Amino acid sequence: MRFKHWLTAVFSTSLIAASTLTAQAQSPMGMAPGMAYDGYGGAPMPGSGPPASYSPWPETSPYQNSFSQQTFNGGLWTESENNLSRRYLLNIEYLTGKSRTSDSIVGNTDAQNYPQTIQSQIGNQQQGGGGGGGGGGQQGQQGGILGPFLDSETNSRVGFSLFGKFDFNNPKEKMNNNGARVIWGYDRADDSGVRLGFLTNQGSFNFDARDGLPASRDSQRDFALFLIEQLHIINELNATGNIAAAAQLQSELTQLAAIQPTRAGRFNDINDVLANNIDNLGGLPLDDGTIQKFSDGTILGGVTVPYDLEFQMKLRSELYGGNAELVMSPILNWGSLRVRPTVGVRYFYLKEGFRFFGQDSGLAYTSSEQQGGGGGGGGGGNQTLSPDIKIHATPDRIDNDQDGIVDNAGGESSGGQQQGGGNQQNQDELNFFSFHDHFHYPITSYLNNDADQHLGGGEIGLTYDFGGKSLLLTGTTKFGLLANYKTLSLSGDNIAMHTRESNLLLASTDDATPNSFTDSKTTAHISPMLEQTINAEAPLFQYVPVLRRFGVFEKAKFRAGYSILMIGGVTDTAGSVLWQGNPADGLFPTISEKRNTYVTNNYSFGVSWQY
Repeated sequence: MRFKHWLTAVFSTSLIAASTLTAQAQSPMGMAPGMAYDGYGGAPMPGSGPPASYSPWPETSPYQNSFSQQTFNGGLWTESENNLSRRYLLNIEYLTGKSRTSDSIVGNTDAQNYPQTIQSQIGNQQQGGGGGGGGGGQQGQQGGILGPFLDSETNSRVGFSLFGKFDFNNPKEKMNNNGARVIWGYDRADDSGVRLGFLTNQGSFNFDARDGLPASRDSQRDFALFLIEQLHIINELNATGNIAAAAQLQSELTQLAAIQPTRAGRFNDINDVLANNIDNLGGLPLDDGTIQKFSDGTILGGVTVPYDLEFQMKLRSELYGGNAELVMSPILNWGSLRVRPTVGVRYFYLKEGFRFFGQDSGLAYTSSEQQGGGGGGGGGGNQTLSPDIKIHATPDRIDNDQDGIVDNAGGESSGGQQQGGGNQQNQDELNFFSFHDHFHYPITSYLNNDADQHLGGGEIGLTYDFGGKSLLLTGTTKFGLLANYKTLSLSGDNIAMHTRESNLLLASTDDATPNSFTDSKTTAHISPMLEQTINAEAPLFQYVPVLRRFGVFEKAKFRAGYSILMIGGVTDTAGSVLWQGNPADGLFPTISEKRNTYVTNNYSFGVSWQY
């Protein structure tokens, strides 16, 4: 559409010509009641005039600024004016970072480790396993099995781990988390204002001991689990007098193993399959009712439960929170720097949980050279080997006996298990033995400990910003005291020295899970809080080719920063367990609350609007 501008030219010329003429004006107006002569006519007398609603600031006035302030600063008077009554803001941020996990050991810290648990049994069985001087020699030989795993004070050596305990501090573990933060509010003309915030942060930590195994291990895991089940059936058949059926089943297993594919990492012998697929994963120290503490500080007793199929730890954390705060007028307003106090209320819902999961084959094993009598088999070895004993090769990630298996379950022989000569071992002679009812094994142990915490209270702090439109740096520092009301709940099953069947209760038609347990606890106390945030805002979206075309980003600023939130006195779910277990004696794990400081560090990326 075209616009014609000739009217503008004509009208402008007429105005210029009219300016040369004499103007006519109205005669002075008459005096009205309540008015005084001011030289031009009437003017309102005191007590009369416009209504109060049209008075100057701080009342409503269509002719004045909505805010005007004069301050004396550094010997000079300054004046600031603002025609806007409120300036609104909205920040939306994505959070990513790490949170604390725990500072605890999973298990009873007073219990013996696994090498100490079985050390006396190895010596005792060998004393009864041979005759005359040969028995003493075997005992010395057996002592060498545990040598790499025992700590030596004389040379300050720490032994290799044999079903070692899990320690969250070694190395210091962190929890990966993600979340979001939203802040809405407004500032008044005097820079005071209101803020409403919402925060969510969810994290998880997962440990699986099998992830740390050499790559060549667990290459026939499904077949190994099948073999473990069948070995327990063989043991049950032998226990019930079905010797022929047990021998037949073992022969069939041997034939089945022989036809397994032999690509890399796979074996055709039952012993080799189990040696490469039963793992030295981890142990759970427990008080089985035998721990004794003496006045001189000596502690004896306890056991460490071995797990050779699964050993996992999990932590999860869910944090939801909100706050409402008042922002005061600046206590410092110096150039581009502005500092304002804040006061408000805060609420958090913190849900955290700990999970332990372990599974054990229920088999006892050691190398054929260490069993006495010159062979494993289902006879002599089964009679002399303790059900607690699970010997592994030194976990140095080296195939020392060059049998194709790294860190063998059952230890390593000097010449390999299938070498010729007088030490040849038949495939029918097993190094892995079952001592238990196959309906119980493989056995699964688990424990869950959860804490639901509601925290609410007041907070005070400072908010500060520095910069201008092109770059604005902002930060907040807040302190708070929060009432912490929490509920703890514990549950699990089969937490005991499961290699000793006498420690477990047998299932029945009335109770299918007699070794399960539950516990709960409710507490309340005060938790301190500290929150620190630092952010930078800049109008960067105008330089992004696609985003700058969207109206929603026309006045938006990119926002990035770092924050840390600390809440004291929260429950450490991994450490809040009294690790005891001997169901046959009525010992089950219970809640024993331990507290630490919840700490989450996050980097944030988001968008900020002011309107």
